Formats: sequence, structure tokens, C-alpha cells
Amino acid sequence: MNSNETEERELDAREQLERWLAFLRRALRFWPTVLLLLVLGGLGSAVFLHFKHPRYRSETVILYVEKGGANDDSEAANASRTMPIRMKELLLSRSTLERVVTEFDLYPDVRSAFGIMDAVEELKKHVEFRAPGGDTISIAFEGSSANEAQKVTAELAHLVIDGDAELRKGQAHVALEFLVGEKRSTETQLRDAEQKLASFMAQHPRFALDATPLASGTAIRATLGAGGAQLGEFSRLPMIGRLSSSSAGGQQGAASSNVPRPAASHEVSPDEARARAAVAAARENLTEQLSRYTPAHPDVRAAEAALAQANERLAALTQAPGASAVAPDSAASAPSAASAPGTPPAAPPAPRRVVFAPAPVQPNPVQLGDRTKEVVALETDWLKLTRAVTEAHQRQDQVEAQLFRADIQASSEGAGRGVEVNVIDPAYLPQRALPPSRNAIIAMFSSGGLLLGLLLALVRAAFDDRLFAARDLVGISEVLVEIPKLARERRQRVAI
Repeated sequence: MNSNETEERELDAREQLERWLAFLRRALRFWPTVLLLLVLGGLGSAVFLHFKHPRYRSETVILYVEKGGANDDSEAANASRTMPIRMKELLLSRSTLERVVTEFDLYPDVRSAFGIMDAVEELKKHVEFRAPGGDTISIAFEGSSANEAQKVTAELAHLVIDGDAELRKGQAHVALEFLVGEKRSTETQLRDAEQKLASFMAQHPRFALDATPLASGTAIRATLGAGGAQLGEFSRLPMIGRLSSSSAGGQQGAASSNVPRPAASHEVSPDEARARAAVAAARENLTEQLSRYTPAHPDVRAAEAALAQANERLAALTQAPGASAVAPDSAASAPSAASAPGTPPAAPPAPRRVVFAPAPVQPNPVQLGDRTKEVVALETDWLKLTRAVTEAHQRQDQVEAQLFRADIQASSEGAGRGVEVNVIDPAYLPQRALPPSRNAIIAMFSSGGLLLGLLLALVRAAFDDRLFAARDLVGISEVLVEIPKLARERRQRVAI
């Protein structure tokens, strides 16, 4: 049983092989189909090569380094991010591509049939822009010839570099003109703010004392005094001189030792009134500091220095030309009382110190409340005006700083020193066309035709209903006679 099964399996395998070989022999009967498709593939490759010209690619690499455009790290990083975008927009702009199409007469068929805009769009398809990172960019172009690819690539790089330089010059010029206009505007605003402040100070001259390091409004409040005297009546307040000996008075008396006493008929000038108010404010400040700290504390010494400075300014105003004379005392009349000849002169009297203070006024609660509201309103206006002047000064300083940088930038761009552009890899002349080559195209079309022909031959053999051997009638009818092939009979005869 095993030998019979083995023989049956071998017969089945042999039979299957013979069937496949018979099927292949049947398919070979359709060799004209394979040959026809092979020829058609060759013709298709010829037609493809006729209409599709070889393409040549050239590339250039540009190094772009900002020199004077960025002032700090953030601006440098921002310029590094926006540079590739700006360069790509310049490269693919319609004006740049239209100039290249016209100069090198690219795509004449497209231009004659559809116009210059379609030629520009066709050129845009063959232009490649890459920004691999850092400060380098690459520009590539695919042309129909090697010389065309090289020249067009070099021209594109040149136009991009020139366009970027012109753009930077224009931006620097516009920024400079804008900042010049802003400077004029800020100067006008500052002048108006200063004029308003000067008008306010002319109406209320006591606010000029707040230029000292004291708190804002101290001078105007100091003019009220302990009794709440009105501001407008400060220049007409009678002044009372308090005399003290050289050993009395302490540090405040020493600071005011050179202040003379005006005559009874002396009219106090606005400057002198402000100086006296400054003395009062400095004295109040010193008293407040002494209540908090010891005399050796730096704040107390600073307050003493401010009081001494205020007293010196008041003394200078009272002793200036045109001021009323100092009231004479016994030391001034001593030289007139000449003693007898030969008698030694008497010793000068000890210096006397004069400190002025407003005469006490009985406070009126109603008037004091009204004057307090008026002082608050005046201080509010004063703060608004001084804040406006300060902001105008700050804005002018900022505009001047930006104008200085913009002027340097415009000068640098005008001289061509704003950026450094180096073509580190010039456009090269390609030596061969882009793949696939002509031979590769012919091989692809031929192999495609051959494979398609074989596949078609196998399909035709599978659907062929003609009878070529006795096995084709198995299951259909009995075989009565089988005519052998003549070639096989001849081979048998030669073998006998």
C-alpha cells in the first residue's frame, strides 16, 4: 500500500508539472502579444523623452549675519527668527520672479499661451528655498540646461541680497523719520507742560520751595504757620526778631546767625518770603528729626545742613542790594562815638543772632478749614503739573535714545554695514541631469511593456478553448486517435 501510494503521488506530481508546462507552452503561442507590448513600451519611452527634457539643478548657500541691527539678545533672537521668512518672501515675490523670467527668457511657450503671470507661477514650482538653521539659507533652481540652472540660481541669490538691503534701508529711513517727528511732538508736549507749570508757579510762587528734597507740599503748608494764616497774606505778615546771645540758641541759632532783621517799613519780596518759608520748613523738619533720633544721626545732620543752607539763602536775600538796611545796634554806633585821642578802642560787642518767625495769629476754625481745602486743591494741581513735566521728560529721553540708535542704524544701512552677507557656496554648474536618466527611462518603459505582455499572454492562454493534447479531453470525451507531432516522429526515426 505504501509503494502504491508513493507511485500515485509521483504520478500526481508529474501530472501537475506536465499541466503547468502545457499551460506555459500554450501561453507561448501568444508571443506576438508580448512582442507588441514590448515595442509599444519602447515607443512610449521615446515619446516621453521627446516631450520631457532633462532637468539640471544648481544650488547656492548664503551666510547672513546681523551686525548693527540688534541691540540686545532678545532683538537678536527675533531678527534670527524673522530673517528666513523675510528672505523667502523676497525670493518668491512676483517682482523678483518676473524679472528673472524676462531676463533669461524662461518658459516662452507658457508666456505666449497664458501670459507672464503663468510663467512666474511655473518658475515658482522649480525654485527651492531652505533654511537649515542658524544664519545660513540655500536657494536652488531646476532648469532645462546646465548653464541656465547656474545663471538663474546666481541671479536669484543676487536679487534676494539686493532686495533685503533696500528693504532694510527703507525700514531704517522710515523709523528715523518717525522718531524725528516723535521728538518734535515730545518737545512740544514738554514745552506746554513746562509753560503750564511756570504759569502755576507764577500764581503760587511758594510751590517753588518744593524743589527741595522735602516732602511734596511741605513748603506751602509751612506758610500756614501754627495759627493757620492765609497763603495770600504771608508776604504781609509782620516779622518779629528774636535776639539771642552767642551762647544761646543751640544749633538752630548758629545756623541763623547771619540773618539780619529788616526795618519796620521793609516790604517783604516774594523771593524773601519763599526763603523764609523754606527756613520754617527746614526748622520743622529738624524738629521732627530730633524728636526721633539723636543729634549724631545722619538724618538729623542732613536736616541741620538743610536748615543752614536755607538760613544762608535768606541772609543773602536780605543783604542783597535794594534790600532794607539792617537795624543798627550798639556795635554799629560804636565807631561814631570816638573816644579821646590816645584812648584804645573798645572791644566789639558779642555778635547777636536773629531768627525771624511770623507773628502769631489767632486761628479761625472756619477760615482754617477753607484754607486747608484750598491747599489740598492747590497741591493736587501741583502734583498733576509736576507729574506731566516728569513724564514728558521721561518720554523725551526715551525718544532721544531710540532716535540715537535709529540714526546709527540708518547710517550703517546707508553705508552697507548693517549686515554681513557672504555667498559661502556659489551656484555650481551641474554635470549631469537629475534622475531618472534617459537610459533609466527607456529601461522602465521596456520592462513595463514586457511584463504587461507576459501577463496578457497568460490571461489569453487561460481563456483559450482550443484542444492541443489528449489531456485536454479528459472529462469531456474519449480519445480515439492521437496524431503525434512530426518533429517528435522525426527525432524518433533519427534515434533508430
